[in-house]
Amino acid sequence: MSYDAIDDDELLAPLGYSQEDPADDEESDELQGEWQFAHGFPDTRRSVRIWVDEDTRHLTKVRLSTRWRDRLGTHRLEDAFAEAFFLANARVGDVPTLQPPALEEPEGDPSLTWDDYPQIEEKIQSLLDKAVKLTQSAPEYIRWADFSGEQVSATSAHGNVTVTLSLAGLTDSVRFDKAWLAKARMNDINEAVQSAHEKAYAKYVPPTFVPGDHEELAQELAAARGALRSIASKDIV
Repeated sequence: MSYDAIDDDELLAPLGYSQEDPADDEESDELQGEWQFAHGFPDTRRSVRIWVDEDTRHLTKVRLSTRWRDRLGTHRLEDAFAEAFFLANARVGDVPTLQPPALEEPEGDPSLTWDDYPQIEEKIQSLLDKAVKLTQSAPEYIRWADFSGEQVSATSAHGNVTVTLSLAGLTDSVRFDKAWLAKARMNDINEAVQSAHEKAYAKYVPPTFVPGDHEELAQELAAARGALRSIASKDIV
């Protein structure tokens, strides 16, 4: 796959503009060869191109084609941005996903003695029995782990562009005020999209993990086993 890598800003082509001479279109300067990260991520119609940070996937630059209106035709600019961000997320390393925290086995209570051993061993067996029943339970009767949080939205100046981030902090959607978009210049759109993103990133708060039945049981079992090890580490009197 090959893409152009022009970085200069261009004036918005007039509405309905269609230039037959390919030399006047930025796509005519397309680079040949393998795709490189510096080429950015376009939508399928080459109406918009975005650049993102390789680590965070945060938007760093956006550019519309001088012929973006013609290239979109009856399609929406919102959908073009959705395609570009989908491509960026698919090509830049691993897709960020929400991960539960690692299970940590707590240290046992140092005050425990061998006299407590039978009681803790009995508790472990009880927890193992619960685990067996849990594996046999129908999914609808299990309280599953989840993440608690809300999507973040932010708007550019005057509310012309609204960006919504997913729970993972990635661009979920880009929305435009239709009346403004009908008359907006290319550079104004670029700046508004970037501005809305920066405000959304500043507001973003990672969701919190809410353990389910499996996670709570695993934590109880880890604590009980930690208590046994604490006791076993002491000399038998």
